Parts: sequence; structure tokens; C-alpha cells
Amino acid sequence: MDDMDFEGFFKSFEFAHFTAKELLFKGASHSDPSKDGYGLNTDPPPELWPYIIKTVKVLEWLRRDIGEAIFITSAYRAPEYNKVVDGSTDSQHMRFCACDIHAASKSPEILYHRLKWARAEGIFKGGLGLYNWGVHVDTRGVNVDW
Repeated sequence: MDDMDFEGFFKSFEFAHFTAKELLFKGASHSDPSKDGYGLNTDPPPELWPYIIKTVKVLEWLRRDIGEAIFITSAYRAPEYNKVVDGSTDSQHMRFCACDIHAASKSPEILYHRLKWARAEGIFKGGLGLYNWGVHVDTRGVNVDW
């Protein structure tokens, strides 16, 4: 993977609804000079790239299930960036296996309940967090909720 960029790596999986660019979005605080996180996030290191694939497969399932666009607001977080945005000290974003998402018109509650159903059906194992702005989903391998 050392001689491949993330876009080339990601394209090889031929996902229908998500792009490498979406997963490399560095977060609102990274782009806002008035925020503590300004300029602190980075692209994920190549050794972490494989971890996001399971998560994107879950998002592909959800996209098909709800029939509308899903927007990724956070994926990878560098440790320094995660700290200033008050991320958990063991945040799955730092492992590049987590995404914070919202949908065009579906409520966070609908997304959360569809993902809980998918997890109960064995589609994935991971964490789910429900927030007023959207949902956190990760594929850490064990089921947790908050």
C-alpha cells in the first residue's frame, strides 16, 4: 500500500455510494480558523486504511436500506485533533473504523434504529451512538451503545 494513495486503494472496492474524498474530510473544526482544532487533523496513515472498509460496507447497506444520501461528517481523526474536539481517549475515529453520519431527510433516530437492526441481524459488530446531529457508527468488532 505504500506506493498507492488512498483514492486508489478505496476505488479498488468499487463502492456505489461513497468516495475516498468523503472519507478524507477532516472535520469542521479542522477547517475553521476560530476553532482549537484548526489545521490539526491529517489523512489516515496507510496502515489504517483497511479498517474503514467494513464501516463503509455498513454505510452502503444503510444507504440502500433508507434509499437516500448519507453524509459523512467525521471519519479519521488524528490523535491531536481528537483531543481538542473532545473525542473519547479510545475513539474508534483514531483507528479509522468509525464515521459520524446524517441523512438528507431521515432523522438520526431512524438511522440509529436501522443500524441497530442490522447489527442484531449480524451485518456488523460495532458501536452505535445517537446524537441530535446524527449517528456514530463503527466496526470495532464488539457491540456497544451510547
